[in-house]
Amino acid sequence: MKQSTAKRKGKSKNTNRVTLISKRAKQIRGKGEKWTNAIKRATLELKKEGALNGTAKTAKKKALTNNTSLYGVKGQFKPEIVPEIKLTYTRGRRLLGSAGSPDQIVDFVRKQFKKGTIETRENFYVIYLNHKNTILGYHLHSTGGLSGTVIDARIIFAIALKSLATQIILSHNHPGGGLKPSKQDIEQTTKIANNGKLHNIKVLDHLIITKDGYFSFAEENLAL
Repeated sequence: MKQSTAKRKGKSKNTNRVTLISKRAKQIRGKGEKWTNAIKRATLELKKEGALNGTAKTAKKKALTNNTSLYGVKGQFKPEIVPEIKLTYTRGRRLLGSAGSPDQIVDFVRKQFKKGTIETRENFYVIYLNHKNTILGYHLHSTGGLSGTVIDARIIFAIALKSLATQIILSHNHPGGGLKPSKQDIEQTTKIANNGKLHNIKVLDHLIITKDGYFSFAEENLAL
């Protein structure tokens, strides 16, 4: 009877060893690595940790105390499959040379609208410049409906940082024809200007454009 019990304990211990080794092998196995190699490496690691010398409970306890790091469980972090983040920026021809008066920017933005659309949908544009006021490019940030559009400062400044811009000009149209900035226009402009200060990116102006006129936040010394 005692011999039978000892055999069962030995069999259970071997099963636990196999389970631990297999589990660790799955965690540390590299892309394209043979399973047998992963098993060998897992066995060596567990032996060094002493996880194969005790019962399943002991091994589990050791795994919790010895098998964690800043990256979580050892073996889960696989640097060979982490994608590289690449930033690219293609500089095209200069659109306006250097930014001069608001009239130049307004004229450029108006030309981005297809005929008749400036009075039907609200578009939000951002023009990006370097420290010499040379225009690097522009981005149609969002398109909305008759009464508004969504603005995300994170996207605005992500593009600014990517293009190495140090200054930006904001612009959007009012399809209804009114030039007076809304409360939301003022709040958004203030928010973007404050965010820009954190990145050393200056908001030069925010232009509200209609078919026949424009409103300049800079000229009115508003919210910047």
